[in-house]
Amino acid sequence: MYTIKAVTALTGLGAETLRAWERRYQAIVPRRDDNGRRSYSQLDLERLTLLANLTRQGHAISKVSGFQLEQLQKLIVPVDENTQARQEFIEQIVEALSAYRIDRCEQLLKRALMANEPLTYLRDILSPALNYVGQLWHEDKLSIAQEHLFSACVKRILLGMVNSLHSYSDHRPGILFATPSGEPHEFGILMCCLLAAEQQFNCFYLGANVPAADLLDAVGKLKAEVMVLGLVKSPADQEALADLKTIVATVNEAKVSIWLGGDGAKLWMAEQGEPPENCEYIGDLDGFYAKARLRRYE
Repeated sequence: MYTIKAVTALTGLGAETLRAWERRYQAIVPRRDDNGRRSYSQLDLERLTLLANLTRQGHAISKVSGFQLEQLQKLIVPVDENTQARQEFIEQIVEALSAYRIDRCEQLLKRALMANEPLTYLRDILSPALNYVGQLWHEDKLSIAQEHLFSACVKRILLGMVNSLHSYSDHRPGILFATPSGEPHEFGILMCCLLAAEQQFNCFYLGANVPAADLLDAVGKLKAEVMVLGLVKSPADQEALADLKTIVATVNEAKVSIWLGGDGAKLWMAEQGEPPENCEYIGDLDGFYAKARLRRYE
């Protein structure tokens, strides 16, 4: 059996992360002695090692915590030269961020963006970097100030790229991107906005925490054909769910499609029984890219 100190040393995970994974996601259930001290089996250690490696490769712990050991093993990507280079890139980002060298972070992120197609950049480079920075913040290895600096840097770069790719035309379909009231997480919709701009949609980015009334007014005035909404919190806040219910009921008559993303949206769709005909859940960036491509050329 292993103590929590031994497990943190062997996996590289912080003690607080282990406790959070146990409390929030039931990723592991350690044994406890009469004094409440945790102990971990060899099987527990193997599972935690796999989970740690998968989160470093960009998987969200919320999505893989319930997987069996065999499923986790199949998800692990062998470390080839490209993977190794990307991991080294992320470490360079963290090193710069630790020193508050946000200029260096921006330089690295822009260089990678110029060297890759947008989908590859977002899926294989930026998303793992964001997940890793978030993980280090949860482990108290980065401060909230450093995490906010990085988030602001990423948002600045993505919006700049959207603006450079985007040009409005009356002959192109429009997509509106937002999150409803009570949902602050906007990186998913922002990355999708970049993919839509690359495919020459008219992109209308409203950002996070937009009330239903304002979203409905905007989608009508802008004549957008699709509304992309992100709900990352799972379960979603009641305020966000109320907004979503209002939006779905209203735009159904206007023939506007609603594309939903995020864990909260996935749960909401599963609870509907028969999802609204104008709603569709899109699970990842590849799915959005393919869906947008079909819509653009249908």
